[in-house]
Amino acid sequence: MGVFEMVVLIVLIATIGEVLKNRNKTKNRMQDLESRLKELGVADQLQRIDQLEERVRTLERIATDKGARLSAAIDGL
Repeated sequence: MGVFEMVVLIVLIATIGEVLKNRNKTKNRMQDLESRLKELGVADQLQRIDQLEERVRTLERIATDKGARLSAAIDGL
């Protein structure tokens, strides 16, 4: 193994180490943020928002639908 290959290998190992360190740091930050959100009850609010968005999508689909599918959807509600 020549000097050039050794330098490339050292740089590669150092780069991979930094990437893994940053990945772990980010993962820990995300876990901390998720736990804070749960403490604040934000998760419940986000779930409620998702449910409301689904209802709006359904109502938009009904409002823009035509013909028999419209009446079937209204009857289904």
